[in-house]
Amino acid sequence: MPLWNLTHLAMSYKNIIEIDNLNGLEKLTKLQLDNNIICKIQNIDKLVNLTWLDLSFNLIQDIEGLDELTNLQDLSLYSNKITELKNLEKLTKLNVFSIGKNLLRNHEGAVQYLKGINNNLEVLKMAENPFVKQGGGPGGAEDYRLYAIEMLKKLKYLDYELINAQQREAAKQKHNDEVQDKDQNASGPADDSKNAVD
Repeated sequence: MPLWNLTHLAMSYKNIIEIDNLNGLEKLTKLQLDNNIICKIQNIDKLVNLTWLDLSFNLIQDIEGLDELTNLQDLSLYSNKITELKNLEKLTKLNVFSIGKNLLRNHEGAVQYLKGINNNLEVLKMAENPFVKQGGGPGGAEDYRLYAIEMLKKLKYLDYELINAQQREAAKQKHNDEVQDKDQNASGPADDSKNAVD
């Protein structure tokens, strides 16, 4: 098959340092670049038909270079060096997102960012970041899970585990007030006249 007709390209374990030489491969829908030594997401903005992109197990520090990939549905950045979620606003079709085993320190900030952008996120992998500690104390794994479940209402799977009704109820009891506060703040100041006391 001529290279320009390729729809799937797998380049795992190739010691790739830089993403390059993909000109003419605009028909790609699936690109696999996991387990390399890539430090920067670049030179893929012409691959506008991509629906699946795997950049896991690299050395990427920043989420960038994805604005043109508006058809992307499945994105894996698992096991990189990313410290902050950003530049995902254009990925409105994103359905599966793996950002586990990076350097995210604040689970609340990361979850709030995902809540604030328009996407179709149903599957999220975010465990194994520094904010996820073993045990159920403040900031622990269980607290992070409940917070994410209550904030991200469309989620069906969190860390590849099906979210069940009991977890949704526990998440609602623990974090419902915070979610309502965030929603009110996002929609503007409340009408004080409704809270007036006679």
